[in-house]
Amino acid sequence: MGLPDPKKRKPTASEVAEWARSRIGKRLDIDGRGGAQCWDLPNYILGRYWGFWCNGNAIHMAWYNYPKGFKVYKNTPDFVPKPGDFAVWGTGSFNNGVGHVAIVVGPSDKNRFTSIDQNWFGANSYTGSPGAKVNHTYNGLLAFVRPAYQAEVKPKPKPETKPPTTSKPSENKTETSKNMKEDTKPITKKVTKVSYTSFASDLDKELEYIHQFAVDNGEPIGKVKGIYIKECPYLRSVEELYLQRNKYVNDDEYPHVYIDRERIWTPRASDHMAPEQPGWLVLEVCGGQTESKRQFMLNQIQALIYGVWLMSWSKIKLSESTIKCDENIWRTMKDLINYDLIKNNIPDESKYKEVEKKIIGMYLNKDKLQKEVITTTTTKTTIKIKNNTSVDTPAKKSTPTTKKPSTSKSTPTKPRIVEEKSAYSFQTALNMQMSRGYPQKSNGYTWYFPSRSDVSAAMNPTTIWNSSTQRYQMLDLGKYQGIPVSKLNVILKGKGTLSGQGKAFADACKKYNLNEIYLISHAFLESGNGTSNFASGRYGIYNYFGIGAYDNNPNNAVPFARKRGWTTPAKGIMGGAKFVRGDYISKGQNTLYRMRWNPKAPATHQYATDINWCKHQATNINYYYKKIGLKGLYYVRDKYK
Repeated sequence: MGLPDPKKRKPTASEVAEWARSRIGKRLDIDGRGGAQCWDLPNYILGRYWGFWCNGNAIHMAWYNYPKGFKVYKNTPDFVPKPGDFAVWGTGSFNNGVGHVAIVVGPSDKNRFTSIDQNWFGANSYTGSPGAKVNHTYNGLLAFVRPAYQAEVKPKPKPETKPPTTSKPSENKTETSKNMKEDTKPITKKVTKVSYTSFASDLDKELEYIHQFAVDNGEPIGKVKGIYIKECPYLRSVEELYLQRNKYVNDDEYPHVYIDRERIWTPRASDHMAPEQPGWLVLEVCGGQTESKRQFMLNQIQALIYGVWLMSWSKIKLSESTIKCDENIWRTMKDLINYDLIKNNIPDESKYKEVEKKIIGMYLNKDKLQKEVITTTTTKTTIKIKNNTSVDTPAKKSTPTTKKPSTSKSTPTKPRIVEEKSAYSFQTALNMQMSRGYPQKSNGYTWYFPSRSDVSAAMNPTTIWNSSTQRYQMLDLGKYQGIPVSKLNVILKGKGTLSGQGKAFADACKKYNLNEIYLISHAFLESGNGTSNFASGRYGIYNYFGIGAYDNNPNNAVPFARKRGWTTPAKGIMGGAKFVRGDYISKGQNTLYRMRWNPKAPATHQYATDINWCKHQATNINYYYKKIGLKGLYYVRDKYK
């Protein structure tokens, strides 16, 4: 049953109720304001068949001056609404100038009624939420509106028909029929059909980290309870949320992390409290309304991996007591325990506990679940073949065996080298750098646009690798080497407030798995060898990495560090290490070469425009290694296709 053509007739109440049921899980926004609001659903019907929309908010639909034939019934103890009625809320807590409205679909009695509601679960004024089947009490109900529907068409009774009388066939005919069946007995052949299915993960992009706060203030989070899992209510990916930031979301609504399998955006610092969930690290998983079951599962796994990493900063492990699910995780409920929250309403606490156990199990089995293997389905059927028909015998197909990819583990002595190949050729990557990477070069006085040959020489991975000094461009910065504190102090000697902080660097690098020489070199660069204004301690803080110092407000580095408690050199070093790990290394750009040239996605997300930036940094790192008589141990050698 669908809605009728408005040019021919008005709809019946049952047609509208059936249409409303078809809106479950879907969004309708007729005025382009606020997304899928409750008001849109009944006003679609009014606009299509009666040519008007009700002015104001949902609550005003109880007082609207409707055309002839419409009826408005007050909510009384004896009134029972019918399917197709519009239920309008506006008393008690709903007497807020906005109210709520829904389309009744039944069943209904004097105690409860069932309706289809937009913007009921996860209600908000920015994007709304999809239609859902909700079983309501009459609490807050103001009135019911019954439009001037077309009368229901009663089906005409079908005339009784007597079964036809058939004469008994003669014996002769029966025998003939028998013989014919024997003559035309079909020839059968058994057929085996093998089909193969696989997942299209090659369409997914490389994981990208977006570290830009949308909210850069707030109360400290205090003692962390664990991770709070939400499903993003917006019909957008992480990338779209980031690009449209500050457009739909209030400051208090921002979680610590928006996440899917392609991107991680941290709009709120993890040491700041999310006001709606004090003490919890709030993760919002995107794709619940748009992704396939497997794609959304991969989004969830990525969120859990990141959440467990966040909890590790507070020395918290994943358990039933350190994970909490939001009330409106309808997709997770559906996928993990087959509970339809939209149709069946909010369940009791036991269902959420069951989901939380399933989520923990998903994390424990993440390695297996993330592997995408080809599945084979074999179907055996029997087909009929007509006489005098030749059928070619199909060639035998060998059942494919899913082989585990062979991984050759090279265990050379020092150094340990991992080789990775970009999906781009060197010339393609160079073209991308020249066209949109905005490369720059300095002559000591000014910056200018370098030649193609200059850029090619600076990013050539072969010449870089063959240089014992420039090879440090490919040093794995995300690997702790374990250099003795005494040797670190040799490098730090005479470097302002960094002098003698070898143990602090060793502890920070061990905790966040960073190369010690790199972190020291980075601190020297950003703090003027430990003597800069922000590293001096004169403001009661130590910000060695210039974190929070923006071009338009460099002094923001002081309150930024103060809020994070960087009140001693050791705390400043530990805080900087945490930032470097999260902002650079964990994004997959774990070498100087990758920070500057990003071979996996050339000309995007690059740390510097200076084509010699990583050359200078590698020279410094080589100098510090030589000063203490050691060499780097771990390397990632990038090559192009």
